[in-house]
Amino acid sequence: MDRAMFKFTDGKEAIGTVLEWSEDIQLLAHSAEKELGTASLPAAASMFMRRYGLFITGHLAIFSKERRVWTGSPEEIEIVMSDGEPWPILFQLKHDHWEPCGDEGAEKILQRLVDPVVALMTKNAKLPAIISRENIFGYALWMYVHVLKDTRDLPLLKQYQRFLQKQTPEDAMANFSRLTCCLYKEVPGCDKCPYCPLLKEKYCETAKTL
Repeated sequence: MDRAMFKFTDGKEAIGTVLEWSEDIQLLAHSAEKELGTASLPAAASMFMRRYGLFITGHLAIFSKERRVWTGSPEEIEIVMSDGEPWPILFQLKHDHWEPCGDEGAEKILQRLVDPVVALMTKNAKLPAIISRENIFGYALWMYVHVLKDTRDLPLLKQYQRFLQKQTPEDAMANFSRLTCCLYKEVPGCDKCPYCPLLKEKYCETAKTL
């Protein structure tokens, strides 16, 4: 796993930082409405967290392969727009400072880059924290099972164990289904994703029931 992957934006002009978009939620809402056509603030925040989840998974991959973690914060993660898919958000780091770590590195990633953003999305976009966390977990599970093909570090993400639904990581990936709805269905022109609990339940479980 190459840390150069975090330079894939080639220095494109930033349109904000992750912290700015999380604190001033209307920046996120305006971009989502323009690019996705959704006026639902929770749905917009969830779609953002899906993209952010893939970015966080890259950090977990570096941690697992190198036992190094980035020393920055959401204030130092820039948001840039690419081309192609609807709402093509990408992220770039303001600096390239990494520090060696032990197993505690996984928790550092969560504390530095995930928990503050999840809390702000809950407060400002009314997106249940469990949806944000499951958006991240889905990518992390895929990465450990299919990319690294080594799930030994997955238990270090202790607060995410519930999403395994009492299965091994391999079984959870092979039979992947969500506990929560990611609200993809609220984006115009989209329907429930194949993993949505709404496909088998009358309503989606949220933070009120989990």
